[in-house]
Amino acid sequence: MRFERILAAAAIAAIALLSSCGFNSSGSDQTGTVVGTTAKPGQFPWMASTQLGEGAPCGGSLIAPTWVLTGKHCHQTGLAADPERWQVRIGSVDRNDGGELIDAKTFVDYPDDDVDLALIELEKPATVQPLELIPANETKPYQPGAKAITLGWGTDGNSKTAAQYLDWNEQVTAGNDTCKGGQNGVFCAGRPSGQGSATCTFDSGAPYVWADQGFTSDGTPRSTPYVAGTLRGLFNESCGVPGQDDDWQAANAAYGDWIRQQIK
Repeated sequence: MRFERILAAAAIAAIALLSSCGFNSSGSDQTGTVVGTTAKPGQFPWMASTQLGEGAPCGGSLIAPTWVLTGKHCHQTGLAADPERWQVRIGSVDRNDGGELIDAKTFVDYPDDDVDLALIELEKPATVQPLELIPANETKPYQPGAKAITLGWGTDGNSKTAAQYLDWNEQVTAGNDTCKGGQNGVFCAGRPSGQGSATCTFDSGAPYVWADQGFTSDGTPRSTPYVAGTLRGLFNESCGVPGQDDDWQAANAAYGDWIRQQIK
């Protein structure tokens, strides 16, 4: 059985996975924390946990019945590069149980090494409603002050272990000087009021979810939600540091055109 082969390789793959998903092994002290709001069952059915063995190395979003959008750095190292070792759990707030656990079929990576976008093709269609991809000509989510949310199973910044239950956080798009933004579709965002990064290790690949009418206090979108980008790789020491925002990969313009071409 394929899952048994995955488990047999898990110990060897762990080093590669942690490296590719932003795990910091330097031993430096953690200077910030990230505490999100636990998602309710069924609240974000399109959210995906990409898994090698029992791990949850990255997040992603279902954007079509057989396609998940994530970050390509999540699977580019060592054994992690083999799609047959991967599964994707969709539609559950618990990364270890529930929802649909579907085998990965192929990885399709954006051809430019500086653009951190990838698609995972699934062996069979998921049954939940996908998240809409941002229109190619939409620019509002990338303007400083735009509000969004993100979510994932990342650590709280004081741990090296992925969370069991899905958390979500408010996001505000910031100027390019608050991260490594401004080129190759990279934009900056973090928690409101300059609180810094809202993500941490194992959140990589997570969606930047935007809605034109915003969100209620419990994270419910007031209008159609869209995935406007994905979280690029990060290191544990950047989690929750005030004034240090995350690097996000845009999914509009030419990047969105490329995604649509792959999944049509």
